[in-house]
Parts: sequence; structure tokens; C-alpha cells
Amino acid sequence: MDREQVEVFLREVKQLIAVGDWRMVPRRKNLAGLADLGLTLQSAKKELLGLSYWHYDRGPLPDRDRDGDVWEFVKPIGNDRVYIKLKIDSRGCVCMSFHRSQGPTTLPFK
Repeated sequence: MDREQVEVFLREVKQLIAVGDWRMVPRRKNLAGLADLGLTLQSAKKELLGLSYWHYDRGPLPDRDRDGDVWEFVKPIGNDRVYIKLKIDSRGCVCMSFHRSQGPTTLPFK
């Protein structure tokens, strides 16, 4: 994966979010993650809009549950490192995960 490919993906993500074509999957772990971080859906949206290629961790990887690929990012928010998993599909930009990072990371552009 090169930097330009990540930037192209993030531009599309940000365009979809800007026009309101995005959703966060309402999984318990995501909702608890937002609460633990003291974030609202609106502030999480701002964090997504602030993603950059240096937050890129892995991807695109095949989605285990649906068609398409997922992209993984790890972004510092306050004193925490937050794991964010995104995809673009017929629903728009889908935030599949948003919670404290728990695993090892690659962060190849850091």
C-alpha cells in the first residue's frame, strides 16, 4: 500500500461524510468506546474528518461479513490510541469500529 492510495480512500471517505452519507455501526463496543472516550457521534465525525495517511494501519482487507474491503486506522485522541475501521459500500462510508486500540499496530507512514 502506498501513501497515494490511502489518501484517495480518505478523500472519498471525507466527501461522503461531508454530505451526510455515513453511518456508524451501532455495535455495543462502538457505543461503549465513544462513551469511554467522552465522544458523541458528532465529535466522532470530526475525528473521522481529521484522519490522515499517517493514521493508516492496514488495508484494504476483505470484509469478513459482507462484500468489499475494510481499512484500518489508529488515531491518537487525547491520551488514547483509537482503532477505527472503515469501508465504503452501497451504504456510503461505514464506520465499523471506533474504540480504544487493543492490538499491535503497523502504522507504516508514522
